[in-house]
Amino acid sequence: MSDSKKFWMVFLLSMLIAFFGWIAPTRQMPLDYDAMIWRSIPYAIAWTLVLTFSLFRNKLRGLWLLLGSPMALYWPIWLLFNDFAPCYYLDNCV
Repeated sequence: MSDSKKFWMVFLLSMLIAFFGWIAPTRQMPLDYDAMIWRSIPYAIAWTLVLTFSLFRNKLRGLWLLLGSPMALYWPIWLLFNDFAPCYYLDNCV
């Protein structure tokens, strides 16, 4: 398999990981804080590892994987700035 094909497979994997991390907490309204913690953050970590691997392997071409950063990092950054709702601590989020 050529290097170009391998890169695009890693790019597709990166975008899928980013998409699943972004969509996980929005399946239920109000926002599912447990999904943010137990799904979104691990997906963000996995995406970061794929990005790091790609940057070491593909150098500047690996920067294309940064296109997934808004999706992959949206909920972890959102939690950082907004914290948890009071209903989360009371276990009463409906």
